[in-house]
Amino acid sequence: MMTAKADLLASLRAGSSAREAALALLATDQPRRSAITWLLAGTLAPGDAPIARALLAQETADIQRSRAASEALYTLVAIVARYADPADVLLLWRAREANEETREGVDIEQVARLGLGAVRATLARLAAGTDATASEARAAQAWLVEGQAAGAFDDLPGYFAWSDERFGLVITAPT
Repeated sequence: MMTAKADLLASLRAGSSAREAALALLATDQPRRSAITWLLAGTLAPGDAPIARALLAQETADIQRSRAASEALYTLVAIVARYADPADVLLLWRAREANEETREGVDIEQVARLGLGAVRATLARLAAGTDATASEARAAQAWLVEGQAAGAFDDLPGYFAWSDERFGLVITAPT
């Protein structure tokens, strides 16, 4: 018999209207979103990237309003980074910028997991504009430079192994 959390995660994985209904429920229920985050972390599947992105955006918005960081945010950052999509760089940047605590707690190494060369190219392209996204991209570029100067990228394999263990990330079969 499935639990309510497992049923909710199954709805998220089902896609389309089931996913939208589950995301709407989670948008206003941070404790339930946290529970789903930890369940997701322990059962990651290749198709879960859109779920992780949506949950991270919700968690970031919630933290911006409440001003209290959550373990779920850090876990979601690690989950999104695990998918290694350079297009997620600003999503991770926004999570980092949610509040003062998250500026200290989101590790630049998570951005490196997206692929440093591809992230640099993505940020350069985005930074060329004049809108708010360009401003964010330039700030994220500075964070990347600071991280590299501080030696954050010196042992990425070790960091990634630690991060996966720390956040309980387990890759499972495709769904």
